[in-house]
Amino acid sequence: MSWSVVHAVRTRIEAKCLPRGILYPWWVPVVSFGGQLACVVMALVLRDALWTPDPLLLTIPLVLVAPVVQLGFGRWLPWWLDSLPALAAAGWLLSVSPDLTTAPIDAAPGLLAFVAAEITARDGLRPGIAVGGIAYAILGVAAVAGPGVVGIPVHVILLEVGFVVGAMLLWQMRALVAERERREATWQQATTAERERIAREIHDLVAHSLSVTLLHITGARHALRDVATGDADPAAAAGEADAALADAEQIGRRAMTDIRRTVSAMADGAGSPQSLPGAADIAALVREVDQAGLRVEYDERGDLTQLADATGLGLYRIAQESLANVAKHAPGSTAQVRLSVSRGSARLVVRNELNGARSRRVDGLGSGLGSGLAGMHARAAQLGASLKAGPDGDDWLVDIRLGQRADAAAGATGAAR
Repeated sequence: MSWSVVHAVRTRIEAKCLPRGILYPWWVPVVSFGGQLACVVMALVLRDALWTPDPLLLTIPLVLVAPVVQLGFGRWLPWWLDSLPALAAAGWLLSVSPDLTTAPIDAAPGLLAFVAAEITARDGLRPGIAVGGIAYAILGVAAVAGPGVVGIPVHVILLEVGFVVGAMLLWQMRALVAERERREATWQQATTAERERIAREIHDLVAHSLSVTLLHITGARHALRDVATGDADPAAAAGEADAALADAEQIGRRAMTDIRRTVSAMADGAGSPQSLPGAADIAALVREVDQAGLRVEYDERGDLTQLADATGLGLYRIAQESLANVAKHAPGSTAQVRLSVSRGSARLVVRNELNGARSRRVDGLGSGLGSGLAGMHARAAQLGASLKAGPDGDDWLVDIRLGQRADAAAGATGAAR
């Protein structure tokens, strides 16, 4: 038999096992079939029927019919049809007395033990019990109405051992399949969570960078318009426009670099650690937005070093998204950012005034359709914090509060990363 045929048989066996929820390697059924054939051959030798023309030789094709159909043709037989030829061969052999002058015990009952073990391991406990019961009946008939069975207590125990071995193999295989399914589900959940995290990072980078870039472009457009109307000195306005466009270009290039690094980390896996922003960087974020043309008042209180890295990153991203929303929906308003940290707690408040048309636009975001607000709520949930985002009188308010337990949990999450 060539190696290609052997490989085809191995693949067929394992492919047939998999849909039934069992992951037996190819050699397990081969060993079972080989054991059954060995029992038949030894039983024929004890009956002096192997080398002489004898009807008992038909027990060999009886035992081989199921393996040939299943291994050769790839057709999975039901348990009763699989076990029937082997049970018939065992009953036929036990109907003839063996010559035990050369062996202490008959090998024919061993065939029954192999069949009971195979059916139990492959098809389950109920089919195994049914086959075991038939096997005990065959032994009983051979012992009482037939020529008798030498060492029947041993064969009874052997049948029980075959059933137990089959049940143990079945339980182990089912446990292995369940464990693999749990690992696959865990991997899928972890993959989805990581993709969502990276999507939020990219969204925050793009939203913030575009918002600040648009503010710079708006400043440059206003400067050029003032020149056109004669309200500004051309040289000064040109310098102002050039500076605004240069800042916009710099922010865009930095955003592209950050996005490429994030996408590369997602595609290539873990790489060299990158420095991530934290709560201490919120002041620089506010200055950048303020320089771009959005008026922002910032108030910081407390020791920011008390915050865990994961907590600081979450607060930074929420402040970043909040200011991006202000720049997008209320660019003419003044934003107020207040960050206070005390022992075991932190609070970040971003507030800006609204007016009619802009209020309606932001209310649409507050309905939960905006990916920015969804990202903020997701970050707050990760930190174990409470987040309020919505209209507050004539203002739009983003208010996130973290308690001592939430910050500790976030610190543990950051350490795990």
